[in-house]
Amino acid sequence: MPNIQADKLEALATRIFAGMGTPEADARLVATLLVRANLRGHDSHGAIRIPQYAGSIRTGHVNPKSPITVLADTPVIARLDGGRGFGQVVARRGMEMAIAKAKANGLSAVTLANTTHVGRLADYAEMAAAQGLVGMLWVNAVFGLNVAPWGGAARRLGTNPHAIAVPGDGGPAMVLDFATSVVAEGKMRVKKNRKQQAPPGWFIDAEGKPGTDPEMFYGTPPGSLLTAGEHKGYGMSLAVELLGGILSGTGAASPGTGVFANGTLMICLDVERFMPLPEFRKQVATFFAWVKTAPHAGRPAFRGRLPQCSTIRGVTTVIVTSPSSPLSRNDDPSRFIPLFYSDGTRGASAATRVLA
Repeated sequence: MPNIQADKLEALATRIFAGMGTPEADARLVATLLVRANLRGHDSHGAIRIPQYAGSIRTGHVNPKSPITVLADTPVIARLDGGRGFGQVVARRGMEMAIAKAKANGLSAVTLANTTHVGRLADYAEMAAAQGLVGMLWVNAVFGLNVAPWGGAARRLGTNPHAIAVPGDGGPAMVLDFATSVVAEGKMRVKKNRKQQAPPGWFIDAEGKPGTDPEMFYGTPPGSLLTAGEHKGYGMSLAVELLGGILSGTGAASPGTGVFANGTLMICLDVERFMPLPEFRKQVATFFAWVKTAPHAGRPAFRGRLPQCSTIRGVTTVIVTSPSSPLSRNDDPSRFIPLFYSDGTRGASAATRVLA
């Protein structure tokens, strides 16, 4: 079946959200960031979210016209209440404030509460890096639990991502954005929609046994994602609950049911307050260049010793993660994006279903 061109998908998503009462500029922002996620290779945070967001507007869980309320505002700190508005809109406002405060005072911290799904954290961290700042975010997911604590067999945590972006020449030198679970929940959703099995090690069933069938993960009782790096990812996830959840006023993971919310903490550091930005960029570039001289694990000397590391999506050299790295895809809006929905169908026509 045909795929849909990225710019056409972005225009369609904009029309969908605007048609449901979202201000035009906000609808365009949300659509842009969703499609950018697909173009960067993260389908879990891309167009697959359009039906979810449209459904949330219908149920009243998202109020696309809600104003953002500034609860506290000091030279270096701000606390925002998103009013259940689109998370991307609230997060952009928060990062804009964080950037301005860090530029004026050297550092800043901004929290977001009462905020819906904020999407891919790298988008906001990169905003800071583009201004010569180090941008960092931590986000929890109240009433969106899908991760078992280390050694447990039931959902007690969200995927609790964190992100860091570091400025470099011509763009961010490094961007990290990943869940503290083995994978983001959206990647399980992609597997389910594509009728594919999940790789071993992603999740366990309600009895703590390894599973690969996404239907089992979303079944009753549900399965749970595993933490990344076992106890290490678990410890980081707990920290995100405290920083992104409790500190923001959103709250930490808890029993019961309610409306999904992303609690968020953003921190920005102005490199110039520590050392000249050009010197920082130079040292970063020198360091990364040296790191990348390490022999690739796919070379003959390593074959047989590190079978799981022989190739990484076809990459044949050591890399550093940034928007321009081989792990990132092309942002060209003329590229085509395949769409898969919950019934396994694929193609541009499926996108119009959210309008029904």
